[in-house]
Amino acid sequence: MDGGPVFQPRATVEPADPLEPLVQLFRDLRSSPAGLSSREAARRLEVSGPNELARRGGRRWPAELAGQFTQPLAVLLAVAAALAWLSGTPRLGIAIAAVILLNAGFALAQEMQAERAVEALAAFLPEQARVLRDGTPLEIEARLLVPGDVPLIEEGERVCADARLVTGTLEVDMSTLTGESVPVIRAAGAPDPGVPLLQANEVLFSGTACTGGEAQAVGTATGMGTELGRIAA
Repeated sequence: MDGGPVFQPRATVEPADPLEPLVQLFRDLRSSPAGLSSREAARRLEVSGPNELARRGGRRWPAELAGQFTQPLAVLLAVAAALAWLSGTPRLGIAIAAVILLNAGFALAQEMQAERAVEALAAFLPEQARVLRDGTPLEIEARLLVPGDVPLIEEGERVCADARLVTGTLEVDMSTLTGESVPVIRAAGAPDPGVPLLQANEVLFSGTACTGGEAQAVGTATGMGTELGRIAA
């Protein structure tokens, strides 16, 4: 039984297609090649939340384990165990009770494993990002980046959000998302709408690493709204 929540990203602006023409993309994101103003970025941060993967935080193990016994199937099995005991078949009641305990243990173990996986994914996100704010290059905490921001990316840095390249060419390690160990080339240009998003030459993804080149992009998704965030969810 899975009692864990499904995390849904909050949207700062209307969803934008990263493969649409740049002029239309900037319009949909209500941004420009000069980036957002600091005031607008702060407003969007209040709406969309920080650019990070959602985690549950501290867990209360007794309460989490107890919650497994309140799931509908666990309650149904508990009723069946009680009826078996009252009907004179205690062995069957004990067997059903054992199933309830095993199921709760497995469910809790799965949740713990999932949380460790999210922590591992979060390690791929950078702590700092360089962006254009008010037309000026600025280094900020990566968690403060919002859709519509214009990140500046160069060799040795990790990409901090899903983004569409505006200028420049990069060599990108996509192994975080695709498992491919060979870096791929990503360059600004006219997109091919028939290409799958992960293969689009003009699109970058949060958590991937730039192994060469430098470029300017516009962020289209942050936090749980990125491809990395969908994996975490």
